Amino acid sequence: MRDDAGDARTGGPEFLPRLPRRPGEYASAGKVANLDQLATATLSHVVGGAADGCRALDVRAAGGIDLRILPDRGFDLGPAWFRGVPLAWISAAGERPPPDSLDGMAWIEAFGGGLVTTCGLRNVGAPSEGHGLHGRYSHLQASDVRMDRELEDGDVVLTARATVDEVEAPSAHLRVERTVRTRTGTGLVELTDVTTNLGVAAEPAPILYHVNVGIPLFDEGARVEIDSEDVLPRDADSERGLDSWMAPGPPEPGAAEMVFEHRVRPDPSGWARAGVVNPSLGLELDVRWRNAELPRFHQWVHPRPGIYVLGLEPANCSVLGRVADRAAGVLPMLEPLEARTTELRISVRPAPGPA
Repeated sequence: MRDDAGDARTGGPEFLPRLPRRPGEYASAGKVANLDQLATATLSHVVGGAADGCRALDVRAAGGIDLRILPDRGFDLGPAWFRGVPLAWISAAGERPPPDSLDGMAWIEAFGGGLVTTCGLRNVGAPSEGHGLHGRYSHLQASDVRMDRELEDGDVVLTARATVDEVEAPSAHLRVERTVRTRTGTGLVELTDVTTNLGVAAEPAPILYHVNVGIPLFDEGARVEIDSEDVLPRDADSERGLDSWMAPGPPEPGAAEMVFEHRVRPDPSGWARAGVVNPSLGLELDVRWRNAELPRFHQWVHPRPGIYVLGLEPANCSVLGRVADRAAGVLPMLEPLEARTTELRISVRPAPGPA
């Protein structure tokens, strides 16, 4: 094994610095005059470029994951870094405001990528029953944006909260109360959504979390780890990737996207996992979710040059649209005043390098 491979004791390769003490311990010892030295959250407005005027919440945590949260895109997670290493895939569209129209396939034209893009709240997948591709959620503006910072078990914990409403007068009203937590000294982001039907009738409420991983983590030599009981390709293009979904190769000119549904085995505590391990980079990323809340899991791979992305996608629905799920009797519904909680944990840590 290479000397710079690292492990939990050494803190990883040379380019992944590790603080000698937990950041919160410096504060507890009276060595920090201002917690801004260890962890900050800055709400701002973008000036210039495609995202001109949009809000951004930049969250930085010493020795942890730095995040850019996008309040005008459903409080989704944009670019992210672990100790300076980029994690999230960013599309050619990049950061921008919601499009004027969400009909048909317009969603894809404004898909900027980022660490987490939420699909829903009333449709996921193909345009269906008058709802466009992947629904409206990631094009909605958040309200009641707020931040908290506190010391907890030797770390500085940053908690961002916001409310996102999807309303179609006079009856449909779904509300998401989102909480995002990150901390110093640990590569962990926790996202919790409480979705409530505030309307007067039962409402379809599919949801899918599009976790987008790009280079350098998703690259040749990496491996995708999913404990699958079965792997179901979406179409003929996906069938061609049945033997390679776990091992990204080089970019393929002209390649089509591939989508697989995995039947994932949860652990004894009910949490399911999908991960990416890159031994050459010395880094691994895990996505975990409660299988009872999000019982379906989709994998998106697009190997075309200029795209080259992996999507890990816990969901409560298919990606075929609400017509298909309704016909199959599996369309998720929320009754009036019913609330559900969904949780997502994204963790990053040093991984052993190649032998």
